[in-house]
Parts: sequence; C-alpha cells; structure tokens
Amino acid sequence: MAVGSLKKLEVGARRLFFRGLAPMVEAARVKPAIDPDAGVERILLMRQDRLGDMIVTLPLIRILREKYGRVGVVVSSGNGIVLKYEAGIDVLEYGKRPGDFLESLHRARDFAPDAVVDMHFHDSTTSFVFSVVSGAAWRVHAEGDRKLPFNVRVPVPMDGHVMEAFADLLSGLGKNIDLDRATLLRRPAVSPEEEGFARRFWKTSGLSPEECVAVNVSAGSSNRDWEADKYAAVCGEVIRRGSVPLVMSSVRDRAKAVAVTGKVRGAVPAPKTPTILHLATLLRNVKLVVSPDTSVVHLAASMEVPVVGMYLPVGKPLPKWYPWRVASRVVVSPDSESLNALDAREVVPAVAEMLEDADHG
Repeated sequence: MAVGSLKKLEVGARRLFFRGLAPMVEAARVKPAIDPDAGVERILLMRQDRLGDMIVTLPLIRILREKYGRVGVVVSSGNGIVLKYEAGIDVLEYGKRPGDFLESLHRARDFAPDAVVDMHFHDSTTSFVFSVVSGAAWRVHAEGDRKLPFNVRVPVPMDGHVMEAFADLLSGLGKNIDLDRATLLRRPAVSPEEEGFARRFWKTSGLSPEECVAVNVSAGSSNRDWEADKYAAVCGEVIRRGSVPLVMSSVRDRAKAVAVTGKVRGAVPAPKTPTILHLATLLRNVKLVVSPDTSVVHLAASMEVPVVGMYLPVGKPLPKWYPWRVASRVVVSPDSESLNALDAREVVPAVAEMLEDADHG
C-alpha cells in the first residue's frame, strides 16, 4: 500500500476515534485563559512534530518546569532526543501505529494532567484526543477556527516571532511567560559523550571552532533545496574572508556536501553527527552558521551562534520562525515554492556582512 494511502487511513482512523469521544466532552464556555487560582499543577504539552519546533520550545518547557509542579511533553520519535538529558520532564513518545498510539494515550491518562496545551497553531485531532483521554480539565489551544472543542482559546498575535506566539499561548495557563528568562534557558543539555565527540573532531582536524563557518547544505524538504554551486559560492566568500567553511549535511545529503567541498579548496567536510545533540556541541563557538530554514537554524540560535538563514516567504497568518535573539541576517527567496530561486549573489553579501561584524565586533 502506498505511503499516501496509509497516511489517509491513519488520519481517518483518528477522526473516527474523535467522533466516538466527542459526545463524552462536556459543553463548556470557552475561556481566553485559565484563572491563576484554578489550582493547575500538572501540564502536558503536545509537541509531536518536528525537531526544530522542539528546539524552539525547549526554553519554554524549562520555564513551565520552574512554575508548575510537573510537566510532561508528548514528543515524536524524531524530536524527543532534545529532551534526553532534561531532569524533571516526563517524556511521552507518540506512536502512530495503532498499538503504539493506544499505549501513548494510556501513558497520558496515567500522567493525569490538569491542563493539556496543543502547541500547534492549527486544530490537531491528535492533540485533542490526547487532551480528552488524559482527563485534563483544561484543553488549551490558540484562538482560531474552533474546529475542535478546546475549552481555553488563547488570543495569540500571529504577526511577530513564533516565540512571542508560544509565550502568549502558554500564558493562557494562568502564569506569565518571561521571554527574557527563556533566552537564558535555550541551550540543549548534553552529556560528556557528545562533548567528547566535538572535542575529538577539533583535535584531529587541527581547527578551532572560532575560525570556522558552518555551512549546512541539507534542506529537509525539496522546496528548500539549494544548489551545490550556490553553496560553493558562499564557501568561496568564507575563504576570502579568512575563515574555514565547515560543510555539514545529513547522511542523505552527504554526496552534496562532498561535491561542495570538492569545488572549494580549503572547505572542510564536517563529521557525521549521530544525533542533534552531537551537532549542538560541534556548533558551539563557531563564527557563523549558514543554513536554509531547518532545525539547524534554531539549534545555532540556541547555542548563541550568529546565523544567515535562507527562507521561503512566510505564509500568512503565521508567525515568523526566524533565528531568535541572536545576531542574524534573513534572506528570503522570491519564489514561495522554491528556495533555489534565491540567487547566491543575495546570500554572499549577507555572509560577508556577518563575518565583518564578527571580526570587528
């Protein structure tokens, strides 16, 4: 059976499951926020999506851990790694296969949250099912189309950065979320194993992170793919500015990284990183990261590394997923369907400007 057909079956099964649950949901007046004195102590966040989303949300999860008695997070198999070393966080992995799905619902029920927060900006049937099965009194979502009966609908401005939108959403739990505090809590926790990985690379390569510019050639999706020749032009500018291009990629794009390093004398291939946490240690203290809009952009920002990010135009009404509170330049493609429409001559000056700032800052 084709992957598309399986996906349709999965979505259809979840909707059918929801229809069975819907009559069990008490009709209630929708509130814009939970009262501060409502006694909310146990929070369950729905974050069963992409890796970059989890990296961005991490400091907010840590703030919730400080403010509430217990915090759980429903994660995907791909993004739970970000919470691997987080103390005091209950991690519930969401499974899509029927048996795994039911097991994850059972775990949510055992967690017994007072409130469940759907961190998506569209109504998610999966998140709603978790909120009902968990027994939570409060089902929290951003204000929107109201396709599903969440009983707390928080007004969330969508014209700013996604962190501002997330902070407003989580403030609907009844306590203010301080983004200045979040800035101090954004680095992912790593272990000596990941630290040793980076240390060994720098020792064997004879390089230091401070002299390197990390250039990520992996796009994550075909519409964010950028040609090898264009990355080579960026690497050439890095060389001319006296720095070393460290060309990074996923395993799938390894051939592309090799092609780029083959075009630019002095460019160095980055080692294969077993996990995103290994990549985090490798990025620490590099001079600059150049990347399409992927989790690498958000990881670099979390490590306080300056970023040149290449983006497709942001669709409305959605908040911006730009690098957050770190020195950056964002270059936007003229084509909403293809990053490759972006000319290297638009990106190279941004890289040069950032390197100039780094060298004289």
